[in-house]
Amino acid sequence: MRTREFESLVKKRCRSGDLTFPQALRFFDHLLHFRDPPPSIITFNFLFASMVRMDNLSSRYPTILSLFNRLARPRGISPNVCTYSICIDCCTRVNQVGLAFVLLGRLLKDKRAPDPGVFNPLVKGLCRNNRIAEAAPMVFVKMPKLGCPPDLISYNILIKGYCSAGMTSSATELLENIIGDAITFSTVIDGLCKEGAVSKAFDLFEQMHSLGVLPSTVTYSTLINGLCKQGAVRKALELLDCMASKGLEPDIVTYNTLLDGLCKKGLLENPGKLLQYIHYKGHRPDVVTYTAVIDALCKNEEIEKAEELINDMISRGVQPNVVTYNTLMDGLCKMNKLENAMNWLDEMVLKGMSPDIVTYTIVMDALCKNGKPDKVEELLDDMISRGVQPDVVTYTTLLVGFCKMKELESVKKCLREMVSRAIPPSIVTWNIIIDAFCSTDDAMNILVSMVLNHGAQGNSACISLIKAYVKRGNIDEAMSVLKRMKQAGLKPDIDAYSPIKEMLLEMGRADDAKDLMAQMSEKKADD
Repeated sequence: MRTREFESLVKKRCRSGDLTFPQALRFFDHLLHFRDPPPSIITFNFLFASMVRMDNLSSRYPTILSLFNRLARPRGISPNVCTYSICIDCCTRVNQVGLAFVLLGRLLKDKRAPDPGVFNPLVKGLCRNNRIAEAAPMVFVKMPKLGCPPDLISYNILIKGYCSAGMTSSATELLENIIGDAITFSTVIDGLCKEGAVSKAFDLFEQMHSLGVLPSTVTYSTLINGLCKQGAVRKALELLDCMASKGLEPDIVTYNTLLDGLCKKGLLENPGKLLQYIHYKGHRPDVVTYTAVIDALCKNEEIEKAEELINDMISRGVQPNVVTYNTLMDGLCKMNKLENAMNWLDEMVLKGMSPDIVTYTIVMDALCKNGKPDKVEELLDDMISRGVQPDVVTYTTLLVGFCKMKELESVKKCLREMVSRAIPPSIVTWNIIIDAFCSTDDAMNILVSMVLNHGAQGNSACISLIKAYVKRGNIDEAMSVLKRMKQAGLKPDIDAYSPIKEMLLEMGRADDAKDLMAQMSEKKADD
């Protein structure tokens, strides 16, 4: 095969998008064997660009740079500015900004005139690494100094860097001094929306029209997202109508944003109908779409339809994720359909999907509410065996459930596990436990011992115990807790002494109340 024929083949394979890395390497080696005539550098650029776009670049970039160095040796084929640009982009994509600067230095040493395509990947790499202080001077100073004024892509990259770093004011200031396009405006609008400055974003949106810059689907979607996050869903729907009137078709991301916003505001009366409309408009709903609709159906108590929909999405080739299953199981548990929820949990596991901490917490909470402590402990053991570690929310959920079931032994076990995992119960948790068992003397005695052994939360928890005893009219036990606090090295404060003092006064024991407060004063003096 002649040189030009083989080059045409290489370019065709690069354009196809199905070229593999090993095939690209073979093509590169084969091209180097052609001598009369030698292959064009343009063909090598096609190969380099294809390789940079392939997966696993982080492990392959050294090979790509090695090929570049082979090409740079005297062969009658010399890398051009585009070759350098592609390889610099390769380096910045894998956060090797230092290597990118080395390549830039080689380019300048060869006295080649750089273009913005060489600097733009560098600017992007610096912004991606939050090195805005270096990126801005490169655009404003270094590029013009080297006879390479920045183009709109340069400015757009820097503006995106500003917005990502929370420097939207700098992005807005730069926009005021350049002639931006839809990408420029959309980027700044997105930055303003993320900061919650939706009104300013709308002002910029109006400015686009006055400057003759047509908003894109991305511009509208960004504003719709910002409005939904602020709860202004009706205004977002108005913007959607405006978008349609301009001949712009919302994409699936826009619909997902609206679905989420409508669901959170409880405004999605017919979720299934909206899903049908998305299908009608030629869009393929993704897992986010289906999850939002399932959430809306659950909130509308249309739980059977939610279960049907998850089966429908699977039949259409869209696989539910953990969030989808969690959403459905949460809806089922709230409708007291615990058996159905447990069946979906089993299906998750059978499909090789790992339930997360949210999954387990949802189901265990439902089991607690249904008075099934044995099943709760069984599920907790399963959770831990699968490598999912309970957190403070999980344990608090369990403790609330055990308290409602008056399962003191389960409470004790749960607290011991929390201590062993260095998860201290919060004062709210202690209050729930104390409130549940304050009517039983034996339980209260056990709780006193447990509370006194829990360090930082001990003081607040003991105060709750004292208040519980005072509420029951048991002054001696309240004073006993105060005494045991001191013995345990805790430091009772005014909040610990005051409930006992008030009760002593109500009982007509003013002298005892006076002695108690004197003890507190002496204690403060000693400290």
